[in-house]
Order: sequence, then structure tokens, then C-alpha cells
Amino acid sequence: MLPFRDRVIPKIVSELVALGFVLFIIPAIYIFELAVVLPAVYDGKKEFDTFWLYFHSACGTFVMFNVVGNLIGVILVDTSAKHIIVDTSKADASNGWHLCSVCETISPPRSWHCSQCNTCILKREHHCGFTGCCVGYNNFRFFYLFLANLFFATIYATYFNHYYIWSQVIAFEWSHIIRIVMPLTILFFGIDTSMTQLYFFYYSITMIGCCFSGVLLYQQSYLAFFNQTSWERNKGTNEHDCGVMHNIRDALGHRWYLIWLCPFLQSPLPHEGIQWMTRKQISLEGEKNK
Repeated sequence: MLPFRDRVIPKIVSELVALGFVLFIIPAIYIFELAVVLPAVYDGKKEFDTFWLYFHSACGTFVMFNVVGNLIGVILVDTSAKHIIVDTSKADASNGWHLCSVCETISPPRSWHCSQCNTCILKREHHCGFTGCCVGYNNFRFFYLFLANLFFATIYATYFNHYYIWSQVIAFEWSHIIRIVMPLTILFFGIDTSMTQLYFFYYSITMIGCCFSGVLLYQQSYLAFFNQTSWERNKGTNEHDCGVMHNIRDALGHRWYLIWLCPFLQSPLPHEGIQWMTRKQISLEGEKNK
């Protein structure tokens, strides 16, 4: 059973605002797609329109469930080292154990102190400004699947928004392109309080979300496949790269092939996040088994 964080509300105002925006915009766009876009695209004038309306509504709901569920997992799951009972007899500095002067305790290998969370994080990847918490060993699975589902969801939404806006809402004008790419230019074109401007806003958000989540998904996929953190990648070290399948289980758990279906399915991680295999150890074990 994964531990839960004691405090889930971000301490920094900017992170609290960012989290509030994410919690607002995700369901807002979901409602917009199901209540406005899909009924307009599949308006019953063509054969099978009703079928496709219900089909895409069901698919959108499934993706939405996974986006929100994994986001909740990122926020709630505690990935700090404070729950780990350290056997000091095995805490060898040559294996990466080190003293954290802030926590005043011995921290496991690949764990580093986060000043925002004020604790050491197991296999610390980064501090996420949108959730107000660190991404590390215990909640990386949820963060990765959140990005994957968000990327798919924004592609999905952008496709239908593009068709809906340019075929049924407005005629093409260059000023509309500028408003979509740079929403703040509404101040120069005049404040538009119509629903069309709101549609533009949702259209812009889905495209920006698609690009942003796509870049992050690529980066995190690279780190997961090679069993690295961003710090290790910047340093050019990958001693824990023990093969793709081993790395995937380290990142997503033993049931990595099922968690795509539901964020609440259990996928036990192979260890507590304090003892890490290296390529050298894998090679030695392989030679012993020959």
C-alpha cells in the first residue's frame, strides 16, 4: 500500500494558482467537448451519427477518468524518504547513501532534498509546479500516465475543436488565427465576451496542452526507459540502466501493462526505493547463471 502525503495543498501561491487552474480547465474542456462540440459534429444528419456520438463520448469519459485519477495519484501519493526505516549498517557512502544536513538523517541513494517539500524524495525527478509536490519513485507511475492520457486527450480534443470551430462557428480570418495562438491579443482586437471567444480559448488551451504534454511525455519516457532522473541525465550517468523491461518495472511497477486501464489498479514496485540494481550487478548475475 502506497503512503499518502500529510499535506496536499501547495504552500506556494503560484503553485496553488496553477493547481487550481488545472483542476478547473480539465473538467471545463471535458464538458465543452461532450456538451457542445460532439453534438454539433454528430448532429444526426448522417447515418450512424448517434452511434459515433455515444462512442466518442464514452472514449472521452474513459480518458478523462484516467487523466483525473492519475493526477489525484500524483498529488496524494507520498514519495518522500521519511517513511523508510534505514538500516544504518547497510548505509554505505560508496553505494550512494549520504547525510542530508536539512533533514538531519541518512538519505538513500538517488534521493535528494526538496526545499519546497522540505523533505528528501526517493529517486527525486523534479518538483512539479502544477501539483505543488515532487515527482519521485512512488508517484512517478501516476505522473507518467497523467502525461500520456493528457497528451492523447488534447490531441483528441484538438481534432474535434478544429473541425467544429472552422466548419460551424466562424469563417476563416487571420485575426482569428492570432487570437488562437496568442489569446491575450484580445486586448488589441477588443474584448469579446461572446461564446465564440470562449471556444477560441478552449481551442488554444487544448493545442498548448498537446504541445506541452507531448514534450514532457517524450522526456519522461526517455528517463523511464533508461532508468534515469533528470539530474543523472544532465550528469551523463546511467549506471542503473538494467534493460528496458527491468527499467519499466522499476518505474511503473510489476503490472505496468494493466495500469493503463485504470489509475486505481495496484502495480507493486519492485522495491522500497533504497536499494538499486546496477548494470554491473546484472552482468555478474547473468554470468553466475550460465
